[in-house]
Amino acid sequence: NGISLIIMIGIVARLPYALAAEISEKAAATNGGLVLDIYSDSVLGDYTAVFDEVRMGTIDMAVESFSGEYDPAFEIGYLPYLFTNYDEASKVLGKGSNTYNMICDKCDENGLTFLGYFVEGFVQVGMVKPVDNMGDPNAKKDQLVRCPAIESGRLAMDCQGFPTVTIPYSDLYTAMQTGVCDGWMGGTAELNYVGFRDVIKYLYVVNQQMENNSGIINKETFESLPADYQTALLEAFEEESAASFGRAKDTDTKNFQALKDYGIAIVELTQDELNALADKVRTETWDADFESYGEAAKTAVYADMGW
Repeated sequence: NGISLIIMIGIVARLPYALAAEISEKAAATNGGLVLDIYSDSVLGDYTAVFDEVRMGTIDMAVESFSGEYDPAFEIGYLPYLFTNYDEASKVLGKGSNTYNMICDKCDENGLTFLGYFVEGFVQVGMVKPVDNMGDPNAKKDQLVRCPAIESGRLAMDCQGFPTVTIPYSDLYTAMQTGVCDGWMGGTAELNYVGFRDVIKYLYVVNQQMENNSGIINKETFESLPADYQTALLEAFEEESAASFGRAKDTDTKNFQALKDYGIAIVELTQDELNALADKVRTETWDADFESYGEAAKTAVYADMGW
């Protein structure tokens, strides 16, 4: 009589297949004793509802966006300019970092066991109109940029000199098409290609935030499993978490080329320009962000950055 676990995997490109294959391979060592019932594309509810279900144990595991309802620090992985490139990202979000360990502690406090970050790609700026001074964080910009209804992202664009507006995602394509806004911040290269390639004309590679998801399992459920089952799960999640950084980088590169082939100008900033943007955003917005995230999150992030 095997142990069957319910796992909800949100809308995560490529991950359901890679992770399911990795888990299946590890679970084979249990001779069929560990069986996963995998549901994808948020069919069991949105990420806030599923997060609560995993806390209660009515859903065993999930790979999805963290919900900050119980502790805003869970959303630290979305902090603007937490890093500027993939090498930095793997050091901050990879297993063993101070930030990773802080999230482990936060999960433990909420009846969860953390299984790792799964990165999907950097968030860029897609524009209908060109921005000649994107790499200058102190220059005033005239282009109206749509930001998600997340304060940290809006503050980051405001401090770079952009006028900003919040428009529902469902209305964004039409808003850019009709000139209600001139562009948007909030999507990876892949999302810009899939959803907006017919309306944007420029993609600015600013690497402002990282689209990412997190693996969690109900702590009581996890601790009730035999030790070899725990090992099988941990190894599968840890290996796929580590692999996600390279996979996301490759996906970014592939979609930059796809956008370019479609006739969209790809404007890549130098590392010096990225550093200048990051310094401006960190200096002017992070104090407000960490008021929400808390001292433990600030201590962990600063340690990972060598501050």
